[in-house]
Amino acid sequence: MNSEEMLDFALGQLDDPRRRELEEAGRTDPEFAAKAHRVRHALHQLVDDGYTFNPPAGLSHRTLALVAHSRGRGRSILDYVPVQVPFRWADFAVAASIFIAGLLTLMPAIQRSRERMNQAGCVFNLAQIGSSLAQYATLHPSYPYPPNDRADAHSGLFAAILHDAGMLTDLSVLDCPCNGKCAVHASGRMDSFEQIDDLRKSDPAQYQKLVSWDYGYNAGYRRGSGRLGPLEARPASLIAVVADQPPQDAHLGVIDRNSPNHGGSGQNVLYSDGGVRWHSNRRISPNDLDLYLNNARQMQPGLNEHDAVVLPVMVPFVGSDNR
Repeated sequence: MNSEEMLDFALGQLDDPRRRELEEAGRTDPEFAAKAHRVRHALHQLVDDGYTFNPPAGLSHRTLALVAHSRGRGRSILDYVPVQVPFRWADFAVAASIFIAGLLTLMPAIQRSRERMNQAGCVFNLAQIGSSLAQYATLHPSYPYPPNDRADAHSGLFAAILHDAGMLTDLSVLDCPCNGKCAVHASGRMDSFEQIDDLRKSDPAQYQKLVSWDYGYNAGYRRGSGRLGPLEARPASLIAVVADQPPQDAHLGVIDRNSPNHGGSGQNVLYSDGGVRWHSNRRISPNDLDLYLNNARQMQPGLNEHDAVVLPVMVPFVGSDNR
């Protein structure tokens, strides 16, 4: 029997034949009878018996006199001091220990959330760059590449070529969220490809400060004739086009170091189909053993279309002979 049924039985609200069953149980089961008696007694205490109680004589006059006396007496600062200090130094130390322990527990989780947020931001940036490259590819036979008279331009200026074509308007996508803002992002404007390339020769220090975004570019590959050229607008297979910048010592042939953008844990890579994929090492396919070096272990354009090489922003489209 549940509590609601016991309450109905004690109030006399239970219908037959269940009421008769419980009455019979009360006659045969002393424990049940005692429980039913306690419930009825408790309910009886709640019944309004009609009695009223008068307050003590003169209570209102004594109350008013006490209030008037309190108002007339000046209060000192001691009246505001609590009788007992609510916290002792020991209590404060315990509370501080609990707070610090909770903070130390939460910090790793907060750091992981921040890393996941930055990782998602990096993927978004590369996807936006991929959208700009796809628009460019619909109007040109190849991905961004400098004219012949500026073949020594740095590969990072692919962004300026996209910007000149009106395909890259949001300059913030050139920054990986892990590395802060570059100068071009902070200023919100970008000069033309020719102006920036001329700045490389006239003011190298200012040029280096300006061209400091966080993503490297696949400047193309060497044809069968030996001529260097850009990636075709519609490559026959999946090719890495843009990725997190290479480590500073990539030219030394050290293959166990990833991009510094994500603390060395790996790199995001934008492919020619517009997809962005995470790689925990620099090997991106059986035919491409190193994202940042060609199959001859050089920081040069690839030896063939399948040999994708993402160059640093400060390395020319044609590669660097001293690296």
